[in-house]
Amino acid sequence: MDQEKFTQPGLKVLLVEDDQEFADILRIRLSKEKDPRLEITCLPTLQQAMESLAKKTWDLILLDLMLPDSSGIETFTTLRSQARHTPVVIMSGLDSDSLAIDAVRKGAEDYLVKGEINSRLLLRVLHHAMDRHRIKEKLASVTGRLRETNLRLEKMALLDPLTELYNRRGLQQALRRELQILSREGGKLLVLFLDIDDFKKINDSLGHPVGDILLKEIARKIQDSVRASDHVARIGGDEFLLLLPKTPLKEGLRLAERLRFAVSNTTVTLSEKETLKITASFGLTSVPDHATSVDDLLAISDPFLRQSKNEGKNRVSYQLPEGTESHAEISDSEHLTELMRNGNDFFALKQPIMRLADQSIVGYEFLSRLKNSGVHMPDEFFRVAMENNMLTLVDHHCFRSCISAAAALPSRIHRHINLFPATMIDLAVEEIVEKLAVNCPAESYCLEISEQQILGEPSHLIGPVEEFKRHGISIAVDDVGFGNTCLESLILLEPDVIKLDKKYIRGIAQDLHVERSLRRTLKVAEDLNAEVIAEGIETQEDLDKLKELGVKYGQGFYLGKPA
Repeated sequence: MDQEKFTQPGLKVLLVEDDQEFADILRIRLSKEKDPRLEITCLPTLQQAMESLAKKTWDLILLDLMLPDSSGIETFTTLRSQARHTPVVIMSGLDSDSLAIDAVRKGAEDYLVKGEINSRLLLRVLHHAMDRHRIKEKLASVTGRLRETNLRLEKMALLDPLTELYNRRGLQQALRRELQILSREGGKLLVLFLDIDDFKKINDSLGHPVGDILLKEIARKIQDSVRASDHVARIGGDEFLLLLPKTPLKEGLRLAERLRFAVSNTTVTLSEKETLKITASFGLTSVPDHATSVDDLLAISDPFLRQSKNEGKNRVSYQLPEGTESHAEISDSEHLTELMRNGNDFFALKQPIMRLADQSIVGYEFLSRLKNSGVHMPDEFFRVAMENNMLTLVDHHCFRSCISAAAALPSRIHRHINLFPATMIDLAVEEIVEKLAVNCPAESYCLEISEQQILGEPSHLIGPVEEFKRHGISIAVDDVGFGNTCLESLILLEPDVIKLDKKYIRGIAQDLHVERSLRRTLKVAEDLNAEVIAEGIETQEDLDKLKELGVKYGQGFYLGKPA
């Protein structure tokens, strides 16, 4: 901006100065710079300046800090409160670096010492003050809009776009807050699972747009019926999940019945002769201490919702106070799922991880088991858990049992614990770290992620993996084979440890093709600076071949069985 543009007609400067002689000299000096369109108005007191600011807008203010009714930096801060959007340049007889720095930090555009001012310098300062202030105002405006946009985006990330209720992520955050409150203050936390009856018929008959309208109406009725302290989420399709803090069972039942009645008053016209009455089925139960994810809430409330569906729909089924289900007989399958849901019958064995050179123990992998004669091994009970929508809940039970078993080990021993990728994403990293660090340093743990359990692109695991590493926790990719998908997981996640699948280790001493593939994997591990652990070592010949290939660590029945 050149000087001529700066001195456009109507540029008004307020000079707050009680020394009339100095003010006159300043006007004369500025006039000699051929800038008559710079209109300067002089007021001698802060009070008069404040009154003027209340009535009139100024383009720039020149301020003396020593006035008859105010002195020091307070003069500026008082004026600034009335003129937040006007650039202020301080002119003072006080030659103080600390005062100048303080004034600029508090928002002044510049600080000039009166005895050092000449007209050319002053015009240059005014020019830069106006420019700088205009840039700061624009920056503040952009920053404000950016902050508002970020807040809206954060809010959108937690909300279901159709109903504007919480989505799964939003409910997960609410659950974490409520569990923290529960641990401090006690009380009762209930979960209510709601599913609209025959919703597919509506979508098939009237189309998805009508179905969406119905979902929005049901969401509105739910919000109108709950308390301000309750949390409501749409977790997919026509399913809604409610968290009810500090709620006794009787009060929760009254709320559930109120919701059931509100939903049942909704009707949809299918044709001139057919009207569909909308109903919903409900499952109500208390939230146990070990429930830490939305999947946990679904797992514990889903049996009661299914019970409502099986008994005719449009009803509320719930857990009785003593913890027994409301139907009299429980099948073997239901007994197994209840056993898994409860979590008390999970335990962990440990299998040594050894340095192959001298067969010394460097760590243990903890392996989950269930006290059930029919379903004992992880492959078996995780299959049942998946069929009953309990995978994250059961994985969390296994995680807790492994942590408990690992507590007795010396801190120098590494503890390897398996965790499903879905669990790693559903649970907050801070929650997992807190649980690990209860009895020993978090740094002594290594979390193993099975490469075979990573669904889709592994990139969604990068965030949690990096967070765990920042806390000092090692990451291992388990069950590693020699395929392209495996290579992608390794490159993206950059694990600290690569665990070779046992099916590629058994018989490696006699299989040259597997040996060549292993050599390539070892090269990848070297490039990633990752340690390698070979699983499933069962013969001396395989052990010798692995040592020859440069594999440093291993585990298997030949080295030590789970115990």
